[in-house]
Amino acid sequence: MDLRQSTVFKLHRATTLVTRVSDEYLIARHGIHYAPFLVLLTLRIAGPSPQRAIAQGLDVSRASVTQRVHQLREQGLVSVSINAADPRANVVDLTLSGRRLTDAAWHGLEATLNAVDDGVDDGLLRHQLEKLITNCTTALSVVNATGHRTE
Repeated sequence: MDLRQSTVFKLHRATTLVTRVSDEYLIARHGIHYAPFLVLLTLRIAGPSPQRAIAQGLDVSRASVTQRVHQLREQGLVSVSINAADPRANVVDLTLSGRRLTDAAWHGLEATLNAVDDGVDDGLLRHQLEKLITNCTTALSVVNATGHRTE
């Protein structure tokens, strides 16, 4: 089998290219990479959030979110406070600068990504991706339950 014809390989390649397009647009026009921008976008949609919730929402490690939040805080785009419900956790919120950047960057990024998915059957793709996500979640729960990891 030619790996390049594999659905999973094509999905990985498409994801990598979408990330690259997003990164290049955001860096050139707004001075921010795509990964930290996703933290800002998550906060813009969900509002102030614990770092754990951000990590879960983006399906990345908490360490990755901690690093991104630190960077965004240094840039004045987010504020971090102690979670009143759990003093061991932090709550992250957008600053006014972070909100402005997110809003401005999202509109341009959305237009850029609309050109990327031109001609794609959005409903069908979304349905197929949901099925793939469900299959992956099931596979991960089996791996976690048996303690066997395939690498």
